[in-house]
Amino acid sequence: MSIRGGAIVGSLALGVGLLLAPSASADVQGPEACPPDVWNKVVSFAPTYESIGNTAGKRNASPTSAILRYDLSTTTTKETKWGAELGGSVSWGIGEIEAKTSFEITNSTAKGVTFANTMNVPGGKYGYTTPKIERRKFVVERWQDTSTCGARKLGNVGTLYGITAYPFFSECVASSACSPKP
Repeated sequence: MSIRGGAIVGSLALGVGLLLAPSASADVQGPEACPPDVWNKVVSFAPTYESIGNTAGKRNASPTSAILRYDLSTTTTKETKWGAELGGSVSWGIGEIEAKTSFEITNSTAKGVTFANTMNVPGGKYGYTTPKIERRKFVVERWQDTSTCGARKLGNVGTLYGITAYPFFSECVASSACSPKP
């Protein structure tokens, strides 16, 4: 066979090879593929504060700083709330948040509970305090690993409006009446 004939036969073989379908399937994962695990991710938002009692205030009549004690009773109840989207309950949501974050969640507070708060108040100044709760919004998202080692969001399992500090005391010190912040 001449060189020219070999080139023609080689070109035909190459052309036929290009027409053949590849033997690999897109559904078959290679050994490097990630398993399709499903997992939850918790997203935390900034805290908000809600009053659970009345503001108390005292004036330090001493010319020097003093520790003033305030006995405060709660006047309302508050609850951790769960809004389910893909499922779960309040107790499941609390467990999921506590397992995936550094927060401890209080399920509910009671009315008529007395707490003591102390403040260092300079001489001649007023010290005011209010009992509150700290509440945070947490969204529990459901994710799945993809075969290409990425992740895709399946949706939100739910939203927890959790009590993350109880009691929390807002305070202020001033020459006259003031409103405790936050």
